[in-house]
Amino acid sequence: MKPHALFIDIDRTLTAEYNVIPERNLTALKKAKDAGHKVIINTGRSYGNIPPNILEQIDTDGVISGNGTVVMCEGNILREDYIKDSAVEKIARICFEYKNCWAVFEGFNHSYCITGRGREPASWDIKVASFEEFREKSKDDRFQVVAVGITFPESRLSELNNDITHYRFDHYFDLTAKGNNKADGMLMLLDEFDIPVERSIAFGDSDNDRTMLKTAGKGVAVANAQELLLKEADYITLSNTEGGVGAAIEELLLKGEQK
Repeated sequence: MKPHALFIDIDRTLTAEYNVIPERNLTALKKAKDAGHKVIINTGRSYGNIPPNILEQIDTDGVISGNGTVVMCEGNILREDYIKDSAVEKIARICFEYKNCWAVFEGFNHSYCITGRGREPASWDIKVASFEEFREKSKDDRFQVVAVGITFPESRLSELNNDITHYRFDHYFDLTAKGNNKADGMLMLLDEFDIPVERSIAFGDSDNDRTMLKTAGKGVAVANAQELLLKEADYITLSNTEGGVGAAIEELLLKGEQK
């Protein structure tokens, strides 16, 4: 079989609870990689906010992070588009203005979590308690994403429209640099690998995965995906906790190679 490219979302797609990757996913991805297929992480998280175990356990050929804002191929950066510093500052000032608003500022190097707002920082987050502390600790970083809780006043998003694209999830918004999406990063890596789009398979669960699932040769939604993805996907696999990514790879890619 000619090489395919697999583009895989992380949260609630590749991983189950607590960033654990089901064994079925790990086994299928290794088999796909050994067979010559390309394995690419395509996440809404910034590069600095990818859980460390993901890149330790998955032998990737590329990483698309921050909803397409940074595209990496075999460790080399092909594309970078960060949120403007002025927009990051405006978001931070709004967050600290509202005492019940939590946020994680996701940089290329690190992620920075406002403490005491109802969201526990991840083990790799840098904690910040004030606007001044955030600005000081993050001064050498560049930001791909800001995740803000739904307590962030939606009316204030209009102040950011010129600089920001936002995606809504159940409990938070992802704010990214204007005009970026996962499909653009996917197409860039397909060109880099000289693999046609019809030999691409994308896996996701949420609104920010929609563009890559619609663009890929085969768009796969896990069973726990948002309803809009379940309606539009080419193929629905098992849930994230059941190793749905691995199950789909076995059925759509590996089964034909084993005949």
